[in-house]
Amino acid sequence: TCIACYACVRACPVKAIRVQTEKIKPEIIPERCIGCGSCVAVCGPGAIEIRNTLDELKTILADGKKIAALVDPSIAGEFPDITDYRKFVQMLRTLGFTYVHEVAFGADLVARAYSKLFKLSKGKYYIMSNDPVTVSFVEKYKTGLVPNLAPIVPPVAATAQVVRKLAGEDIILVYISPLIASKNEILRFEGESRIDMAITFVELRELFSEANLHETDLEYSDFDAPLGYKGSFFPVANGIIQAAGIEEELHLTPVITVEGE
Repeated sequence: TCIACYACVRACPVKAIRVQTEKIKPEIIPERCIGCGSCVAVCGPGAIEIRNTLDELKTILADGKKIAALVDPSIAGEFPDITDYRKFVQMLRTLGFTYVHEVAFGADLVARAYSKLFKLSKGKYYIMSNDPVTVSFVEKYKTGLVPNLAPIVPPVAATAQVVRKLAGEDIILVYISPLIASKNEILRFEGESRIDMAITFVELRELFSEANLHETDLEYSDFDAPLGYKGSFFPVANGIIQAAGIEEELHLTPVITVEGE
């Protein structure tokens, strides 16, 4: 329950939370929100709810339909308590996922595309379009930079294309991501890139807890092929640059890596 502490208002980097004199509780303005999750992180009472698709996902898993998990490479940072990633994969299979794919492979594909793009840029500046929060911020607040967003799909969309070709068009794809913004990001993808739903790592922990799943009770299981290579560096600030094999020496490269607000 909201206690009107206004911590969310202070935390929002784009002033997307409104306070009105006739209302005690602040409210989020959807058309201004970039999905960064700063408000959720500072809300002590947990009063801010994100779009929840867990009930729909539980129904699909229970029905035994063909479903694939597309797992963001940052799982190691979110699940340090799971000592072996192969146990994590088996936990997903035990939940009912038919296939478990790592988005690191899609990051490898996207990195290759960025390497080609930068070599042919002819002086034009590009902003990588991998991060949905950055893309949303540019589209809503820096519209003059929209033409500079790289015309390359994010790694998860590239992964979705591959998985659909391997498993068939009827496969249900679920993106498991650390970002709240991913729930809106997937709405952009169509055709072979389409993704049916996205859940956060926090929601995944909820599923594990409800199913009483623990790594100590399970055997190993690896990701389904194709496996990622340097795309596993994707969660690191300059990881996609390393995956693309782009020179990072300051006096040799035109590429700049930034992180944080």
